[in-house]
Amino acid sequence: MGIICTLWAVLLGGSFFQDAIALSADARVWLLDVDAERSFYTWFSQTILALTGLMLVDTGSKMFSRSRRIALQFLLLGAVFFLLSADEGLSFHEILSAKIGGMGGLHFAWVIPAAILCLVGLVVLVPFLRAIGPKVASMMLVAAGIFLSGALGMEAIGGEVLSANDGDILARPYRLLVNIEEGAEGLGVILFLFALIRYRGEAGLAPGISLFR
Repeated sequence: MGIICTLWAVLLGGSFFQDAIALSADARVWLLDVDAERSFYTWFSQTILALTGLMLVDTGSKMFSRSRRIALQFLLLGAVFFLLSADEGLSFHEILSAKIGGMGGLHFAWVIPAAILCLVGLVVLVPFLRAIGPKVASMMLVAAGIFLSGALGMEAIGGEVLSANDGDILARPYRLLVNIEEGAEGLGVILFLFALIRYRGEAGLAPGISLFR
């Protein structure tokens, strides 16, 4: 976890630094920009989401002998994290936003259906959260709250700010929101992974990933 936290802080710091000194588009190192699709931070996000998904699937496979219902919900969460990892590279949400066409005045209209899905998912997972214990459940809820504040909250606000600045992706207000958004998403995933590792320890599961063994 120490390496993951360090990578997150260094990559996010690199993006903040470029914005702090107001580098132009030509002078900017886009590989260090959190908002660029092809950047080290995007790669990091894809990797940490996929790692969390893999650990969720591994946890689910090991829980079948104890509780089939809980195991299936771990597997479902694993699938969600794999989907989020794929979206980092393939940008499903941007395609969805283009299809919706700016519903409700939002620049990133995909936020609306995503928020509805999150509320439905929370209701569905209530029994799961009760089963995994209050401490781990609280940690996961806090992690999800931080992640969604970036993925949905900052994204929606950032879309409006971007529109107000005529689509200028280097406008200072937009850059600040982008860094906060991506930072919150990364921190949320890291905290969720920490909560999952804690749950595995409390449940007596092996620390490593060894699917179906």
